[in-house]
Amino acid sequence: MRFSAPKPVMSRPVRVCAVQYALRTISSFKEFADHVESFVDVADDYDADLIVFPELLGVQLMGPTSGGGEPSEVMRRLASEHTGSFDTLFKRLATEYERIIVGGTMPRIEGDRLLNVASVYFPNAEPQHQAKLHLTPAERTIWKFSPGHDLIVVDTNFGKFAMAICYDVQFPELVKILCNHHGVELVVVPYMTDDRRGACRVTTCARARAIENQIYTVTAGMVGSLPLMTDLTSQFAQSGIYTPADLAFPMDGIATEAAANVEQVIVADLDLAILDRARDHGSVQTFRDSQHDTLHTRFDGEVKTVRLRFGA
Repeated sequence: MRFSAPKPVMSRPVRVCAVQYALRTISSFKEFADHVESFVDVADDYDADLIVFPELLGVQLMGPTSGGGEPSEVMRRLASEHTGSFDTLFKRLATEYERIIVGGTMPRIEGDRLLNVASVYFPNAEPQHQAKLHLTPAERTIWKFSPGHDLIVVDTNFGKFAMAICYDVQFPELVKILCNHHGVELVVVPYMTDDRRGACRVTTCARARAIENQIYTVTAGMVGSLPLMTDLTSQFAQSGIYTPADLAFPMDGIATEAAANVEQVIVADLDLAILDRARDHGSVQTFRDSQHDTLHTRFDGEVKTVRLRFGA
């Protein structure tokens, strides 16, 4: 007999909610905070363990940021004026709702460098920050971001997850390092793209990373616009939660997917223990086979694992 039933495994479930968020003009930080909290409240109603917001969520605060100037100057003022209140908001929401929240990304100043940073907020804990490593031409030349250098792995009750911000997920080596050498089984991808082609790049690569590494990937994209704001006047997204493509998972590798370009949330139940079984008994064993091939990449940054667990 060729096939035999796999042995039972311990379940490691996590319910994930991705927020497909719409940019819009606002007049105050409170207006921003109320809108963000409304989505956290929806995710709480679904009893989601992990909530993911899109890349550059904080740019909605460019409206209340004083003064004009070049886009890079406005982005720096945004970081200077609102990073503290942004952190305070998400720390409160994570603690009050008892959820893990990836607050999209926010520009942050480190020394004299401007970084595009995704942050994980955990109940009653300090946030953990992941800077974007790979920058698009617009990020380098218009907003004048600098690239990050290190990686963060978050070790939770259900397993280890990490963040690959938008363009970062288009580099398979980055995710391979996280999975092969640091035990990551869930990669969240906050992103912001201005057209269907950009969203296609992020989505296709997120799905590829799920298949290559036998992991789950979660994309959360931005829709809507900020009128007259350079590179923020039109956004396109179709967020999704993706799986390996094998017998234990949905046939097309899609746990769920949002409608294109509509503000909404998507929710899916994932079980990381099923990944263990797929890696041992799957139709293909890409994760295991990649441990022994000769296609290896050197990473000269630091990979830091942070243990954040409920009841710890």
